[in-house]
Amino acid sequence: MPKSLKIKKNLLVVLLGGTIGSVRDEEGNVELADRGFDAEFFEALDRRFKYKVISPVTYSSENADIGIYKNAIGGILEEAGRSGASYKGILILHGTDSMAYFAQLAVRCLSYLKIPVIITGSKKPKNEQGTDVVKNISLSLGLLAAAIKDGSGARTFGVVFEDSYTHKSTYVDSCASVNADINGDMRSFVDRSSDESGKFSKKAKSPFATDEYKKRTRDFIARDTGRIMVIPAVPGAYIPKDTDDCSALVIECYHSGTQDDKALLPLISSAKDRNIPVIMGPVPTKANIYTSRRALEDAGAMVMSGFPFEGIWAEAVIDWA
Repeated sequence: MPKSLKIKKNLLVVLLGGTIGSVRDEEGNVELADRGFDAEFFEALDRRFKYKVISPVTYSSENADIGIYKNAIGGILEEAGRSGASYKGILILHGTDSMAYFAQLAVRCLSYLKIPVIITGSKKPKNEQGTDVVKNISLSLGLLAAAIKDGSGARTFGVVFEDSYTHKSTYVDSCASVNADINGDMRSFVDRSSDESGKFSKKAKSPFATDEYKKRTRDFIARDTGRIMVIPAVPGAYIPKDTDDCSALVIECYHSGTQDDKALLPLISSAKDRNIPVIMGPVPTKANIYTSRRALEDAGAMVMSGFPFEGIWAEAVIDWA
């Protein structure tokens, strides 16, 4: 049954596309079509809020790039900062393919607002039988309502998806979100070698609701969009010898914090000659340090621990893209 309160809280809903913002046409194809997600739709699910719905940019998540993310986050910040807005929380509808990357960037850029944010999507379009749209949005609204009541602020900043095994909507903290598997399920990153493996708990203080990230976010939104070169942790992957015109180099590590030092050293040398920052990770907080890792560090690569690769990518984006 729809819920209600005497005084409704202002909630910002952001439509960014993806399967949740799509429909299945008569030929069976899924196409973007942001229809039906107006304030009345959300009001019917949960009457505790007064809804404002915006769509700063619409895209299929597999086509997302840094410029699109910048427009999305910039649009959210512009609306949240509008005089008299006073939003108590934000619900973002996003595609699942690249949701973890968006969530890792969004938690860094939006946490300084110090209000709860939930990002959700769906595995099936709204007009398909068995869709998870309503259940995911309903849980998201319930989490936002609880966070607003408890005053948890940016400590509640996460992703909601339908688990393919339990078929229940599930919450994952954005700080720990790892890209979805073949079933569209997202998992939480945990570095068990660290004494701070529980730091992504909702009870912990948000590591991103700071003036530092506020400044980094404003610099990110204001500057021209740069390019991040990403080297995956894949045996035999093609590795160029030159960094071209990229603004940062991000190297994905294997689980032991290693990568191919023989193939990567010329690329890191090129980046160093051009004063291009190089980040590698994730690296276990406490583990053996292999000679290959040491060689890459000695060549100029900065190691990063405590975050999944999606978070390391987001750190590079906010500072250099």
